[in-house]
Amino acid sequence: MISYIKAEQGLQHSVIYTTNDGRYFRYSKGKRTWRNNNPGNLVSGDISKKHNQIGVAGGFAVFPNYDTGHSALLDCLKSTFGDKSIDQMIKSFAPLEENPNLLVYKKDLHKQTGVVDSTKIKNFTPQQFENLWKTIEKWEGWKEGIIVEVYKVSCTRKNKKNTIAKYCIDTIGWIENNECISLAKQGKIDAAICKSHSGNSYLRARAHSSLQKNFGHLLEKA
Repeated sequence: MISYIKAEQGLQHSVIYTTNDGRYFRYSKGKRTWRNNNPGNLVSGDISKKHNQIGVAGGFAVFPNYDTGHSALLDCLKSTFGDKSIDQMIKSFAPLEENPNLLVYKKDLHKQTGVVDSTKIKNFTPQQFENLWKTIEKWEGWKEGIIVEVYKVSCTRKNKKNTIAKYCIDTIGWIENNECISLAKQGKIDAAICKSHSGNSYLRARAHSSLQKNFGHLLEKA
């Protein structure tokens, strides 16, 4: 069974996942909760690491799937905020500086749970607790985006002008520069599209990418 074992921040707020069989997939657009498989928007910490966090993107934990991220949210509400009321919890969980609609958020939590006093979360009924996490996930948002497979460039060739003209992609083979740029535009190559002083487009591997090495370091040996 294919599963995600690692994740890292990609270009333009995307997240690149590595599978247990050595393939790569990019999650782009949509909501961050979806890109990170993190329905509660939990930051990286002890709770997320206990629940099989496989990476960090934008300062938030990345999980291998929704169910794992959801379990981490439930654990966070019980273990971190169990002794707090809704009003006390929301101040730390969704700070005002990051959530301009905090008062409306808090009001909705009270409304949906039916808890209007300072009852501690650990004393909620099962239904009240379910309504709590469902409302949090609603507010944090979940919108699916685009998933594409990302290919790895394993070797490059230069032309007579001493610029890289061809790329060898695992599972595809050798392709021309313009074809590789087209794949990069689709998010299928982990590289940024740059412009030279003469106006020509070229590719630069993303800094700190664990997937794609610098193209200049992959030149075919004579």
